[in-house]
Amino acid sequence: EEDVVATIEYLVRLHEGQTTMTVPGGVEVPVETDDIDHFGNRRLRTVGELIQNQIRVGMSRMERVVRERMTTQDVEAITPQ
Repeated sequence: EEDVVATIEYLVRLHEGQTTMTVPGGVEVPVETDDIDHFGNRRLRTVGELIQNQIRVGMSRMERVVRERMTTQDVEAITPQ
């Protein structure tokens, strides 16, 4: 309940343009916005990471297909190609 009240108070002070607010215990807390769309908050994935993700997906699919084929075929009839 106190968290909800503190959150609403924070939003009101943010809307009013205040820069700080005092919380219980006498601590000053800065009132500021966080720009989630700022490029500093973004992380670029390298080409290596993108390739690694695609290879991981491909290997997982191939593993699933191999396991499925191994369970559906007779063990004696399987010959290497």
